[in-house]
Amino acid sequence: MVPATRPAAKDILPADVAAFVADRDACDHFRGEEPYDGKRAEFLVEATQRYCTGTDRRLTDLRRRYAGNRAAMDRLRGYEDGIE
Repeated sequence: MVPATRPAAKDILPADVAAFVADRDACDHFRGEEPYDGKRAEFLVEATQRYCTGTDRRLTDLRRRYAGNRAAMDRLRGYEDGIE
């Protein structure tokens, strides 16, 4: 028996929600990393700026836009507000 696979976010969510999910997951990943040296610290600052900037506003906008879309709201519900 083949194990069931979960559809990718891009396959079941509106494109702007899927794009947010990708950016915010990267943001959250890099926010949790330890800067073990100067070069890594610089990389983490750049990565968090790239992936995190604007996500507070985007999350609020997407929650309003897709209030009636259960799949979108289920996925967006897990993200923390006010990280910037």
